[in-house]
Formats: sequence, C-alpha cells, structure tokens
Amino acid sequence: MSEPMISVVMPVYNQEKYLKESIESILHQTFKDFEFIIVDDQSTDSSWQIIQEYARKDSRIVAVKNTNKKGCYPARNCGNRLAKGKYIAVMDSDDIALPERLQTQFDFMEQNHDIDICGSWMKNFGANDDILIFPQSHEEIKSSLFFNCCIGHPTAIFRNNREILYSEERSCVSDYGLWCQKMNEVKFANIPGVLVLYRRHGNQISTGKKADQDKNASEIRLQNLCNIGIKLSEEERKNYCEFFSDQFCPKNIDEIVDTIKIFEKISAAGKNFGYGEKFQELIKGFQTKITNLGINNNVTSLKIYFTTFRRMGFLDTPRANLRYVFHCLRNIWR
Repeated sequence: MSEPMISVVMPVYNQEKYLKESIESILHQTFKDFEFIIVDDQSTDSSWQIIQEYARKDSRIVAVKNTNKKGCYPARNCGNRLAKGKYIAVMDSDDIALPERLQTQFDFMEQNHDIDICGSWMKNFGANDDILIFPQSHEEIKSSLFFNCCIGHPTAIFRNNREILYSEERSCVSDYGLWCQKMNEVKFANIPGVLVLYRRHGNQISTGKKADQDKNASEIRLQNLCNIGIKLSEEERKNYCEFFSDQFCPKNIDEIVDTIKIFEKISAAGKNFGYGEKFQELIKGFQTKITNLGINNNVTSLKIYFTTFRRMGFLDTPRANLRYVFHCLRNIWR
C-alpha cells in the first residue's frame, strides 16, 4: 500500500458494544485513500477480536495492541507516531463518522493551506440529539479557546507534521491542552456542518470523569492566564474556576464585583497580547452572566449598579439594565 492521504487514528478500550458501528462508519467513507490505525489499549472484552476480524477483511486497517494499558491519550500518540498520511483524522471508538466526513475535510485542507487543525460541528445522539456548533474562523476559535474548548475533538483533522502529540500527564481534556499549547503557532478552522455523530453514554470521559475533567480544564485556563501575565489570588482562582465549571454561586456583592474585575484584567491584558474584538465580546458576555448569577441568588445592589456596572457598560441593553434595577428594588422591599 502506498502512503495514504489520511491516517485515521482510533484508540479502543472495552468498546465491544459500539466498536463495529464506529469501524464501519470509517470503512464506508466516500473518500477511500486512507489507512485506519486502531490501537487497542489492553481491552478485556472482545474489542481486540473485533479489530482483528476487520483487519483481516480490509488491508487499510493497521491493528495495534499495546503491551500494557497506557490510557487514551498515550494510545492516540502511539497511533499518531505510526501515521503515514498527509493528514491525521481523530476518531473515537463509540462515535459515528458521517460518510462524507473525510472527503469534506480533505477538500477543505487542500483548499486552505494556511489551516493546520480543522474540526466541524457534531451532533449528539444517545442521551440527547442537539447539535454542537463551534466558531468557524481562526480569530473566533483562538479567542474561545482561551476560556473553553471549541474544537470538537472527535471531528478534528490536522496536518501530519509529527508535532501533534497529546500530554500524557492528564487523563482528561488533553486535547484542550494541546489546542491551547498550539494556538499561537497554528491556524484553526471549523467547518460549519455536522460530520460526526457524538454518542452520549455513561462510560465516556465527559460523563464518567466529570470532576477530573473540570480540574484539568481549570489548570489549562489558569495557564492561559499566566501566558498573558495574569496571576490570581487563591480566592480569585477559586471563583474563576468555579465560574467555568458552572459551580459559581455568589454569596455577596463583593464576590460578584471581584469576579467581574478578574475579567477586566483579562480584557486589558488580552489587548496587549493581540486578542481582538471577539475576545472582548466573550468577556462582556461572561460579566453579564456573573451579574445574572447575582440576580438569581438575590445578590443585588443599586450602589454597585451606579458605581460599577454602568461604568463597565456590560449591561448593554435597556432590558438588562431594567432587570437588574428591578431585582435591586425587590430586595430592598423585602
């Protein structure tokens, strides 16, 4: 087999229930010039037997078995190091790639030589069926990555330059860490359309290891702050991390104001490091959300409204201003 245009890399651990469907979704792609590297990470169910069965039928499959269990991201790195393709496409062993996925992404990468990493939208299925929509342009993606992962990992394809390797120190969200590590070196894009069906179930990292995922994501966000020269106090770190893990519950006005001021510092520092309009829009939205959290917890103050919130200007609609003032007055009348 000559060197393929795309190497699809898929780690597997105990996915006998979904594995056949995932493998077949790649084998039935409209784009045919690929190798399919499947790395079994010492499965204890019939996953390895299923992989071998398909490998005997299709020569494009490269079946690899780890000598001992190493984890998802080390298994991905193993596959990435073996990849011979011009591009490497990520695949998960419980998801389904739509038939045109590889062709669509190959065409996009061939037509956009400045893009190094490309994702797409994806559609949940299993627990729910909503569509995960991600920003499209590099500027939007880079701004969003500072705060949250906005490259759907199961949809990613990237140029095979031997530098796309995941941190093996984290058991969760190493993809987010990798994108943040690379965001000042490469250009990103997301194709505005669903190319992958993302299966929701209780055994995946995002549901089974939520606490670890939140912890690792918080570490990455704090590192992003350090990269633009911001160091937070212990209390500021706590509030900042809890805000993004949806655990921030302000108990008083000071907590609201202090957390909003964190984003003021990020706004100013971001400008100095070249973050543009989209970055500022995101910060404004976060500040508004913090204010709304205060409203929901009946933590409001007319004094703070007139001395701080109006000056900062993130309550930028008459409705938002009236809503805040209404809740201030309601608290006074109680």
